[in-house]
Amino acid sequence: MSKKSLSFFIIGISLLLSGCFAADTTGGTTSDGGSQAPGESKTYSSSQFSFQFPGNWDVIEQKDFTSDIPRETQVVIRNNIKNDTFTANINIVKNDLQTTKTSLDYAKEVLNRQRTGLLDYKETKREIINIGIGLQSQETYYTEFEARLNQTEPVTRFFQTYGVKDQAGYIIMGASSQQENSTVIDQLIKTVQSFKIN
Repeated sequence: MSKKSLSFFIIGISLLLSGCFAADTTGGTTSDGGSQAPGESKTYSSSQFSFQFPGNWDVIEQKDFTSDIPRETQVVIRNNIKNDTFTANINIVKNDLQTTKTSLDYAKEVLNRQRTGLLDYKETKREIINIGIGLQSQETYYTEFEARLNQTEPVTRFFQTYGVKDQAGYIIMGASSQQENSTVIDQLIKTVQSFKIN
């Protein structure tokens, strides 16, 4: 997959996740508590959410997005080791919802949309986890699946969790190639499972 195809793939997935919702955009900050040693993590924090991510990965915020990135995308974290075919990445999508719903119901809604909108969709893991939302804890799904956006793209691995606060639905999604090494996969999973809504 070329770098251009990668961009279109991320955009396509983001659009699939966003549906017909409106979006709100805000920036965030990163902190690492001092000098960064290999293998350590940083915290990305905005007024809306926070998560831990590999300290040597690149942060791309909305102020740096090109016009073809959907408004619903809040931030993209990308592996600093670039790959000619697919660079592992994480992105956060925020959708303004029409009604208030639980994080678990929102997760089911997103998963149903992905199941019908992506090709060769194959869910490989789904488990209930708790996500921090404000000072509360709420049940949601953590899922792993494989899919492709269209027939010309290779199958990609995805790692996701979902959360709702008030009428805002969030999705944190990690993506990698099928051939990605286990260290990067572990980093994607830890990042996705560290997501909290403020």
